Amino acid sequence: MGTESYSVKSPAKAAHVNMMTDCIIANMPAEGLRSILRGLLGENPSNTAALTKLASKYLANTRSSSIPELFTTSEGSPKPTIDFQRIQSRYRCLMGCGFGFESVDLLTSVIQQIQRLEWDEKTDEGEVFLDFLAKIDGDIVQSTTAVHKSLLTSSGTRQMTTKDSQTIAALRGALYTCKGIGVSRGQDFPFERGLCCLEKLVEGTGNEGQSRKKNKVPLTDGFRSSKSTLESFQLGSAEVPRMFMGLWQFSSPAWGSASRSKIDHHFRKHVDSGLIAYDMADHYGDAEVTFGEFRSVQEDSEKIYCATKWAVFEPIRVTKETVDANISERLAAINSTTVELLQFHWQDYNDPQYVEAARLIDEHPNVQNLGLCNFDTDRMCEILEAGIKAVSNQVQFSLIDLRPAFKMAESCRKHNVKLLTYGSLCGGFLADKWVEKPAPNLFDENMTPSHRKYFEMITIWGGWILFQELLDVLALIGSKHNVSVSSVAIRWVLDHDYVGAVIIGARMGISEHIDENLKAFSFTLGVEDREAIQSVLNKSRAKDVFEAMGDCGAEYRQ
Repeated sequence: MGTESYSVKSPAKAAHVNMMTDCIIANMPAEGLRSILRGLLGENPSNTAALTKLASKYLANTRSSSIPELFTTSEGSPKPTIDFQRIQSRYRCLMGCGFGFESVDLLTSVIQQIQRLEWDEKTDEGEVFLDFLAKIDGDIVQSTTAVHKSLLTSSGTRQMTTKDSQTIAALRGALYTCKGIGVSRGQDFPFERGLCCLEKLVEGTGNEGQSRKKNKVPLTDGFRSSKSTLESFQLGSAEVPRMFMGLWQFSSPAWGSASRSKIDHHFRKHVDSGLIAYDMADHYGDAEVTFGEFRSVQEDSEKIYCATKWAVFEPIRVTKETVDANISERLAAINSTTVELLQFHWQDYNDPQYVEAARLIDEHPNVQNLGLCNFDTDRMCEILEAGIKAVSNQVQFSLIDLRPAFKMAESCRKHNVKLLTYGSLCGGFLADKWVEKPAPNLFDENMTPSHRKYFEMITIWGGWILFQELLDVLALIGSKHNVSVSSVAIRWVLDHDYVGAVIIGARMGISEHIDENLKAFSFTLGVEDREAIQSVLNKSRAKDVFEAMGDCGAEYRQ
């Protein structure tokens, strides 16, 4: 095991925590403390930095000098031990605190122990173990993302130090050993996604000499517009369906993980159903890489549409070289000579360089169309009125978040900008399964980051009781049209003239709702339907949400 090198310094001071507060902390169930902590951060995001610092300090003070046995083989196929759960929680926390290389160290130890294991993937137990390994594969992807983030500077991506390179080389070596063992046994390699991400990381940081030789997948030439089989609209130079599949779920194994073969199977199933447009980002784990490698080997690759993002979260110096370098990185990730829609997010409005960055993206010969992501109305108009053509803005919009309707809608009409909306199913809460159900425990096993994010929106919008009233109305309308609650919620968003497409989150390789999603195109909402929905919305705090949170995207800049 490598040595965890992180250290955290904090001021030499402490404040008194009164006895009653200590009593709450000592006795509240863990899931309750987690919910309370999320609530505190939601009300005061400035506490996030303090949380990260204290979490880092805790991790530094609790590191172990050795790794115990993480698997047992006493009863058939290998099974993880309680110690594995502890190690997995630790390396995931390290990722969250920004210690990517330290998480790689622990993952290397995990993979080295897996090398010694044997399993029969043709048995039920073996298949269960493969699903478990897919989660570790997802962890490697997320760890690689954390490493990449730690390498970013104001002028691009720095090269790894000798120690950094040795850390990455150790994990890559362990993975290649696993792959060799699998080949000798005639088994599939369970860490294909993680290894692919590591190779991309090495190539992208100027360490191509360390990269192992592999068969290169041919580049695609991007999307060639043709008449869509589904309800469609014109987005810049392309005609695309009014439903995109969102790949945010690749950001974390918290939504579940699947093997590359299962993911590719689901991609193909969506494409065959007419769902040919995909939304991803530079920070969505291996979404770009996995999508790019899938599309590149399809005979109809030119019929598959890519919308990705460049998200600038930290201060940078905007130059042509900086923008060109990032676009080159996006093209390499999606394995293409062009990107159909590059959506641009800029975190700090106090730094006006976003206008110049948008201009450079718009003018780039390998970007077909510029889109914006989570820009508010004023900054969106500032960019457009500077003579820069942006064809879209990706924002949150649903029956629970009506903010685009209050201000942005009119500007979209004026400038012919279409909204690509996310959160339109409220993280899965706008669904039949939640009708007449009590409010959930947000940290139950089946709850995801999406559920936790959008439950907070439900709470400030009007609360769970009013939400149940909305679900009842949607269920009645759905029954009338022989569609689901989700289909009604999607149709309601699509019926706004300034909305181009709804982005539906897809858990590729894990679950799919293709038929249900497509039913959103099978009916229209009548006047009575709209009035019934509006009668519930009139009871909500939708306007208060707009006034308190701010315009679209403000929640990311608190």
